[in-house]
Amino acid sequence: MPNSRQKILNYIFEHKSSTVEEISRVFRVTPANIRHHLSILTQQGSVIVIGQKATTGKGRPAQIFSTRQQSDLNNLDNLTDALLCTLMCNTELNDRNQLIESIAIHMGAEFKSDFLNPTRRLYSTIHALNRMNYQAHWEAHIKNPRIMLGHCPYRAIIDDHPELCQLDASLLENLLDTPVRHVEKLAMNEDGLPECVFLIYRS
Repeated sequence: MPNSRQKILNYIFEHKSSTVEEISRVFRVTPANIRHHLSILTQQGSVIVIGQKATTGKGRPAQIFSTRQQSDLNNLDNLTDALLCTLMCNTELNDRNQLIESIAIHMGAEFKSDFLNPTRRLYSTIHALNRMNYQAHWEAHIKNPRIMLGHCPYRAIIDDHPELCQLDASLLENLLDTPVRHVEKLAMNEDGLPECVFLIYRS
């Protein structure tokens, strides 16, 4: 049984997310069997529910499972939370904004491109974001292009630190060299997964 759970965990890790039905088809066992293993993995803290996917027939939406992020194992969330509390609680509002912008510039310095063409700079930004584990992509829109972030690296502490959304916006503006606006925060997309959406304003 433990070996079966490890195989399920490995599968979810490799595919980033999955449902009971998908795992059931892959391993050719009953959904009830998969639910049993996922229940144990959830209790152990190895997997979490990150979204829901509508089913084709009647019944409740299918839960989407993902593995715990590696940062959880390294205690980085607690460290980040402590650092942000220390910095933000002892800084005036204007200075906080400058601090967030400085952090964004530092984070993006390695990936800053010198492309003058906006489209090439956009693709370079998406590549940089995915190097930072944002699972980003972009799409054209009637008025403004949009960048979607399929994974929030700060999900574990975002409720206590909404300034991290501002950090994401500053990071995007720095990489794109153009203003952006955060229009959706962890909203469910068509696949039932949460994502953040930013509008790009062409300069």
